[in-house]
Amino acid sequence: MNTRIIIAAAIASFGSQLAFGQMGGYGGGMKQTQPQPPSSSGQSNQTQTTTTPTVMPVGVKAYLDSQMASSKDKKFHVALNGKDLALTPIKIREEKKLGGGKSSTPVDMKGTDGRTYEIDFVLSGGQVTGASVGKVNGKAPSS
Repeated sequence: MNTRIIIAAAIASFGSQLAFGQMGGYGGGMKQTQPQPPSSSGQSNQTQTTTTPTVMPVGVKAYLDSQMASSKDKKFHVALNGKDLALTPIKIREEKKLGGGKSSTPVDMKGTDGRTYEIDFVLSGGQVTGASVGKVNGKAPSS
Protein backbone atom coordinates (compact mmCIF):
# COMPACT_ATOMS: atom_id res chain seq x y z
CA MET A 1 0.00 0.00 0.00
CA ASN A 2 2.85 2.30 0.81
CA THR A 3 4.30 1.73 -2.62
CA ARG A 4 1.12 2.83 -4.27
CA ILE A 5 1.11 6.06 -2.29
CA ILE A 6 4.78 6.69 -3.09
CA ILE A 7 4.25 5.98 -6.79
CA ALA A 8 1.14 8.21 -6.89
CA ALA A 9 3.00 11.00 -5.14
CA ALA A 10 5.97 10.67 -7.50
CA ILE A 11 3.73 10.73 -10.57
CA ALA A 12 1.80 13.69 -9.24
CA SER A 13 5.00 15.53 -8.48
CA PHE A 14 6.54 14.73 -11.85
CA GLY A 15 3.28 15.44 -13.70
CA SER A 16 2.87 18.84 -12.08
CA GLN A 17 6.40 19.80 -13.06
CA LEU A 18 5.67 18.82 -16.66
CA ALA A 19 2.35 20.64 -16.67
CA PHE A 20 3.71 23.82 -15.12
CA GLY A 21 7.33 23.47 -16.21
CA GLN A 22 7.04 26.19 -18.79
CA MET A 23 6.24 28.75 -16.12
CA GLY A 24 9.90 29.11 -15.19
CA GLY A 25 9.67 29.92 -11.52
CA TYR A 26 7.75 32.82 -10.05
CA GLY A 27 7.68 34.80 -13.29
CA GLY A 28 4.89 32.61 -14.62
CA GLY A 29 6.46 31.33 -17.83
CA MET A 30 4.90 34.05 -19.94
CA LYS A 31 7.35 36.75 -20.67
CA GLN A 32 6.03 40.15 -19.85
CA THR A 33 7.31 42.67 -22.32
CA GLN A 34 6.95 46.40 -22.14
CA PRO A 35 5.91 48.09 -25.36
CA GLN A 36 8.82 49.89 -26.93
CA PRO A 37 8.56 53.69 -26.80
CA PRO A 38 8.16 55.16 -30.24
CA SER A 39 11.48 56.21 -31.64
CA SER A 40 11.81 59.57 -33.26
CA SER A 41 14.15 58.32 -35.96
CA GLY A 42 12.42 58.01 -39.29
CA GLN A 43 9.09 59.16 -37.92
CA SER A 44 7.70 62.65 -37.97
CA ASN A 45 6.23 63.93 -34.77
CA GLN A 46 2.71 65.00 -35.40
CA THR A 47 1.31 67.69 -33.19
CA GLN A 48 -2.36 68.19 -32.78
CA THR A 49 -3.53 71.76 -32.66
CA THR A 50 -6.89 72.94 -31.54
CA THR A 51 -8.42 76.27 -32.31
CA THR A 52 -10.56 78.07 -29.85
CA PRO A 53 -13.35 79.96 -31.50
CA THR A 54 -13.02 83.69 -31.03
CA VAL A 55 -15.87 85.03 -28.98
CA MET A 56 -16.77 88.51 -30.06
CA PRO A 57 -17.81 90.79 -27.19
CA VAL A 58 -21.44 91.83 -27.22
CA GLY A 59 -22.12 95.50 -26.57
CA VAL A 60 -19.93 98.57 -26.36
CA LYS A 61 -18.81 98.04 -22.76
CA ALA A 62 -17.64 94.48 -23.45
CA TYR A 63 -15.88 95.68 -26.61
CA LEU A 64 -14.09 98.48 -24.77
CA ASP A 65 -13.12 96.14 -21.93
CA SER A 66 -11.57 93.62 -24.35
CA GLN A 67 -9.74 96.34 -26.33
CA MET A 68 -8.33 97.99 -23.23
CA ALA A 69 -7.34 94.65 -21.71
CA SER A 70 -5.26 93.82 -24.78
CA SER A 71 -3.64 97.27 -24.91
CA LYS A 72 -0.21 97.76 -23.32
CA ASP A 73 -1.28 100.97 -21.57
CA LYS A 74 -4.82 99.68 -20.79
CA LYS A 75 -6.42 102.47 -22.82
CA PHE A 76 -8.66 102.50 -25.89
CA HIS A 77 -6.81 103.65 -29.02
CA VAL A 78 -8.32 105.40 -32.05
CA ALA A 79 -6.75 107.43 -34.87
CA LEU A 80 -7.70 111.06 -35.50
CA ASN A 81 -6.00 113.02 -38.32
CA GLY A 82 -3.28 110.38 -38.50
CA LYS A 83 -2.51 110.60 -34.78
CA ASP A 84 -3.07 107.82 -32.28
CA LEU A 85 -5.27 108.81 -29.35
CA ALA A 86 -5.12 106.92 -26.07
CA LEU A 87 -8.52 107.28 -24.40
CA THR A 88 -10.21 106.30 -21.15
CA PRO A 89 -14.01 105.88 -21.09
CA ILE A 90 -15.93 108.31 -18.90
CA LYS A 91 -19.58 107.68 -19.77
CA ILE A 92 -21.44 105.33 -22.11
CA ARG A 93 -24.53 107.10 -23.43
CA GLU A 94 -27.88 105.70 -24.55
CA GLU A 95 -27.94 103.53 -27.66
CA LYS A 96 -29.73 104.94 -30.74
CA LYS A 97 -31.41 102.61 -33.24
CA LEU A 98 -30.35 103.24 -36.84
CA GLY A 99 -32.53 100.61 -38.54
CA GLY A 100 -31.60 97.44 -40.35
CA GLY A 101 -30.42 95.81 -37.11
CA LYS A 102 -27.81 98.54 -36.57
CA SER A 103 -27.42 100.99 -33.73
CA SER A 104 -25.03 103.69 -32.55
CA THR A 105 -23.74 104.26 -29.05
CA PRO A 106 -21.76 107.41 -28.20
CA VAL A 107 -19.12 107.15 -25.47
CA ASP A 108 -17.49 110.13 -23.76
CA MET A 109 -13.77 109.54 -23.30
CA LYS A 110 -10.89 111.44 -21.79
CA GLY A 111 -7.69 111.69 -23.83
CA THR A 112 -4.18 111.81 -22.47
CA ASP A 113 -4.01 115.31 -23.97
CA GLY A 114 -6.72 116.51 -21.56
CA ARG A 115 -9.45 116.80 -24.19
CA THR A 116 -12.83 115.09 -24.06
CA TYR A 117 -13.74 112.99 -27.08
CA GLU A 118 -17.11 111.58 -28.08
CA ILE A 119 -16.56 108.29 -29.90
CA ASP A 120 -19.52 106.92 -31.85
CA PHE A 121 -19.60 103.12 -31.92
CA VAL A 122 -21.71 101.42 -34.60
CA LEU A 123 -23.15 98.04 -33.66
CA SER A 124 -24.69 95.35 -35.80
CA GLY A 125 -26.33 92.43 -34.04
CA GLY A 126 -24.92 93.64 -30.72
CA GLN A 127 -21.31 93.59 -31.95
CA VAL A 128 -19.18 96.66 -32.60
CA THR A 129 -18.50 97.01 -36.32
CA GLY A 130 -16.99 100.50 -36.36
CA ALA A 131 -15.95 103.53 -34.34
CA SER A 132 -15.44 107.17 -35.27
CA VAL A 133 -14.67 110.40 -33.48
CA GLY A 134 -17.94 112.38 -33.21
CA LYS A 135 -16.86 115.41 -31.18
CA VAL A 136 -13.74 116.88 -29.59
CA ASN A 137 -14.48 119.07 -26.54
CA GLY A 138 -18.12 119.24 -27.65
CA LYS A 139 -17.35 120.35 -31.26
CA ALA A 140 -17.11 118.44 -34.54
CA PRO A 141 -13.51 117.38 -35.19
CA SER A 142 -11.54 119.35 -37.77
CA SER A 143 -10.31 117.35 -40.71
